[in-house]
Amino acid sequence: MGMSAQDKMITVANRLGLTSLKDMQGTTRMVYDSVTTAGTNFTFFKGAAQRAFPLTNVGANGNQFQVDEALLVEKIGFFIPTAADGISYEGIGQNNVSVKFDLVIGNKTVIKDATVETGGEQAFYNDGTVASAVIDLEGVGILIPPQVEYYVVAKPFATFARTASTSRLGCYLFGTGALLNFNTTI
Repeated sequence: MGMSAQDKMITVANRLGLTSLKDMQGTTRMVYDSVTTAGTNFTFFKGAAQRAFPLTNVGANGNQFQVDEALLVEKIGFFIPTAADGISYEGIGQNNVSVKFDLVIGNKTVIKDATVETGGEQAFYNDGTVASAVIDLEGVGILIPPQVEYYVVAKPFATFARTASTSRLGCYLFGTGALLNFNTTI
């Protein structure tokens, strides 16, 4: 039997010297960031602290988690904001847009040149009818530890022509998380 997401998170945290992570509250966690200006190259989460909700949900800490918070990434997904306010979305498949991306944690590229295709796996129906295209890392998972910067570099491309595409774009990271737990005696 394989290692659970929680066990993997604790094992990696212990190897990094983060022994108190095991005492924190476990949760399901999703962070997202979006850019409503059309482009051909995006860097998500870097500089996200300057964007407000609903364009992002990372808050004032930007692209790093607080002490004793972490995320074991199990899904990476992409969507298209349809308006500049970031409120309405559509799936990347509706525009025949696929995405090539890198995931960088600290100064290491941990996923390079991966693609999320229009006709691939879909999840997270944003409004009950539109799916985001995702890549599933369940069973593998990649840990973003506390206080380490992370970001995603993404390039949309036309699914059938396989050429660069100009589009608005958003990205989310979903998985098992740890939240700071104050239920201890200080």
